[in-house]
Amino acid sequence: MIKSKIAFLQFMGFVFMFYVSALNAQYYFGRNKVQYNQFQWQVLKTEHFDIYFYPEMESLAEIGAYYAEESYHFLQDKFNHNVLQKIPLIFYSSHFHFEETNTLPYLISPGLGGFFEFMKGRVVVPSDGSISRFRQTIQHELVHVFQHHYLERIYEDRNIFQYRTIPLWFIEGLAEYWSDGWSSEAEMIIRDGILNNTIVPIPEMYRITGTYQMYKEGQSIVKFVAEQYGEAKILQLMQNMWKEEKFSDIMKITIGKDYDELSEEWLYYLKKSIYPLMGEKDFPGMVSTRLTEEGINTVSSFYRDNGNPVVIFVANRNGYTSIYQKPITDFREGDPELLIKGESTPELESLQLQKSRIDVDQNGRLAFIAKSGPQDILFIYHIQQREVIQQYKFQGLVSLFSPSWSPDGTQIVLTGLDYSGKNDLYLVQVDDGSITRLTNDFFNDQNPDWSPDGKWIVFDSDRSNIKENGCSNLFLYHLDEEVIRQLTYGPYSERWPSWSPDGRLIAFSSDRDGVYNIWVVKINGEEENCQEMSPVDMGYCTLFNPKKIHTLKKLTHFTTGGYFPCWTDSSTLLFSAFEKSSFQIRAIPDAAKWMNDNSVLLTSITEIDTEMANFPRIGGIVDTEKVKYKRKFSLDFAQSQVIQDPIYGTSGGAELLITDMLGDEQHYFLVYNSARVKSEFWDGWNLAMTKVDLTRRLNYALGIYRLAGYYYNRYEGYFYNRRIGGSVALSYPLNKFERIETNLNIRDSVKDWLDQFDSRRDILVSNFVSYTKDNSLWGPTGPIDGERYNITLGNTVDVRRSNVNFTTIMIDLRKYFRLSYRVTHAVRIWGQFNQGKEPLPFVMGGSWDLRGYKLWSLWGTKLALISNELRFPFIDQFYLGFPFGGVGFTSIRGALFLDVGNVWDRDFGDVKGSFGLGIRLQFLGYIVFRLDIGKRTNFKEIYPRTFTQFFFGWDF
Repeated sequence: MIKSKIAFLQFMGFVFMFYVSALNAQYYFGRNKVQYNQFQWQVLKTEHFDIYFYPEMESLAEIGAYYAEESYHFLQDKFNHNVLQKIPLIFYSSHFHFEETNTLPYLISPGLGGFFEFMKGRVVVPSDGSISRFRQTIQHELVHVFQHHYLERIYEDRNIFQYRTIPLWFIEGLAEYWSDGWSSEAEMIIRDGILNNTIVPIPEMYRITGTYQMYKEGQSIVKFVAEQYGEAKILQLMQNMWKEEKFSDIMKITIGKDYDELSEEWLYYLKKSIYPLMGEKDFPGMVSTRLTEEGINTVSSFYRDNGNPVVIFVANRNGYTSIYQKPITDFREGDPELLIKGESTPELESLQLQKSRIDVDQNGRLAFIAKSGPQDILFIYHIQQREVIQQYKFQGLVSLFSPSWSPDGTQIVLTGLDYSGKNDLYLVQVDDGSITRLTNDFFNDQNPDWSPDGKWIVFDSDRSNIKENGCSNLFLYHLDEEVIRQLTYGPYSERWPSWSPDGRLIAFSSDRDGVYNIWVVKINGEEENCQEMSPVDMGYCTLFNPKKIHTLKKLTHFTTGGYFPCWTDSSTLLFSAFEKSSFQIRAIPDAAKWMNDNSVLLTSITEIDTEMANFPRIGGIVDTEKVKYKRKFSLDFAQSQVIQDPIYGTSGGAELLITDMLGDEQHYFLVYNSARVKSEFWDGWNLAMTKVDLTRRLNYALGIYRLAGYYYNRYEGYFYNRRIGGSVALSYPLNKFERIETNLNIRDSVKDWLDQFDSRRDILVSNFVSYTKDNSLWGPTGPIDGERYNITLGNTVDVRRSNVNFTTIMIDLRKYFRLSYRVTHAVRIWGQFNQGKEPLPFVMGGSWDLRGYKLWSLWGTKLALISNELRFPFIDQFYLGFPFGGVGFTSIRGALFLDVGNVWDRDFGDVKGSFGLGIRLQFLGYIVFRLDIGKRTNFKEIYPRTFTQFFFGWDF
């Protein structure tokens, strides 16, 4: 993923405001990137890489280094190109650690698997416990490295300094194709798009920019070009980038087809290959019982509530991933009941939508995993009591997955990811929280499920002899003998096993036929020494015999995919099916009866060596060097800048950002000259330097500055102001959603009032403390749920002559009431008060606060505003066609608004207000255009003139 320059500019603005203005430094929202860990970084030097890692993950770093060098040589051949300088490669052993990285200024989403940052050429990759996915991500990001350097060489050779833009679908599609080839997930997405007419043609790919569908469609297009026109054409597309402005024209001169022509050919090819599948396969929703229809609904569990069958499942139905329950007998009727709301409190910071199962025991105790602070916690929730009754935190384990109750309810088996990056099975004693490790290696052991007799644990793992392409099979762990036996075989991905209540069947998901379907292993009991046993005991008896033959059957024949199977006590099989770009809970009643025909495959269970060969490491192949990380600083960013501020006026100049490789220590420099005539040149220099340290949980910034220039406001008229001073700012995040900040700013201030022929010199000291909370959920144009609070208290005093001494109180409270999935009532209560000697004024007016009044037209030392907006969808998508092309727009939102407020000094005066209709348009994902049409009022009369205001910025 290539870093956005716009995001970087936003960050630079933040750093500038950190020390320039104490008022503004404290006054912003946003969630927190919390530095929970103090990593002791080291550097592993190989032939082509400097690999950054911490000691706990040294073995994983050596494995990653081996795959990085392997990928380098692969891509060297593909691009016929060498990267001349060493590539910085930063590893994290878990995604939670990765989320703390300072190499990017903004928050890391759970879905981001790694990125390439082109300013310093850094590649940052986390592990999730799977060596195969770790390897694939490394190669994916290295494709971006080669793309970047290859195009740089092409432009430099031709003295071209204005780079042409390659569409993101091609950039990411090539990275996927040259790292993953083709996968069952890609096949599923493309099949679903073709069969449900949701595939996006190439000319309209902008509509899905940045989505998973865009990645997979881009991968499919690149694959199609390689197969139909030869893989050499892929490289030629990049070689020809200098020849035309539009990528469509570059395609035309390279392969003879422009966007429209290639899109038509590609879609025709897909339809011919996919449409025949309907003769032998089915849409999941047409051949199974539908339990949900909205949102994304995935992992499920089953229990009986006073005898009534109930399904418990994880879903994102309104923007938050939460846990719901629904009676199975309701089928399509009725909405599910919300049990546990996630992702809005520090205790339940995030729930895993597709990576972790949940499980309910016979007493109605729900075991689930949620992130809380630096790591995952195992929660026990009593469904009848509607409360969490127990929670367990395990030292050394960062992430937890898929808890499964033992039949007697005394133990839980789960998967745990430790600091070294190993994903292993663990056994938890519920009474005292003690934990026992069952496996200990770099194999990816996941999704354990307990057998009904309590003797076996079935799980999926990549611990077979097939280590390519992320293959995984099913394995059995015998608790008494402490041995592992392999249950299924082959170069497939087989996951999420679920044991039937009678112990005779194990359902699981497998991509044996290209996409995930539900398969079932039947444990046959035909051995002589098992004949006299009950059917349940007979099934387990045969598991002890490693030579016993069992049967395997494909239960579903879906066009897309079936995941997360779960048995009920009546042999109904619950699962999550992918269809129409979403996951829904489906059911197959009495699924066990479908095992009675003869459509079976044969397999056997054999004991395997638990000490299988380790994954290859770089140390065994080439000479390497390990050194302690030392901070070395280099330029991240440089640009000329123009700043417009209502208090400090307009300025222009240059700004630089210098950071270390990990981004923990950042130095910001600003220089410009505000002179208007030659005589003011030397006195017009403005300089500022700031050091920002993000190494620890407590972030701090130290700054010094000299700022001088001419300014104007309606209170003081025209004046010259020169300030020399310094500032200290501290920020301590309480959790992801809340933080406390403080700022101290000391400056020597000289003011000359040009129209009064008066001047004054003060030594001003400002100190502020602020509390901020933000758990808001955002839609395409602004927040639609949650709340945002900021409360700031401060004081500014002249310690030299007491010419200035005033207290500041700022309160901004925003609450978003969700009326339906797409309709929100947003309320904002905003107050700002400066009280004392020569207080600074506040400004209001414009599209961001009191609408209908000119921008910053209202001034005063006190400000109050109440804003209401009813936000709703207006137009989801429309396209404007022209003879020379067209442009499309998506996510256009409407708003009915009512604003009430005023700005004053001593007397509040008349209430000012406005009401009307607003239209919001998100453009390119980075900016929102706002159009407000309405009337002004003093609540005694409505003024006849209709105002129209156009501006830009997100909704409050």
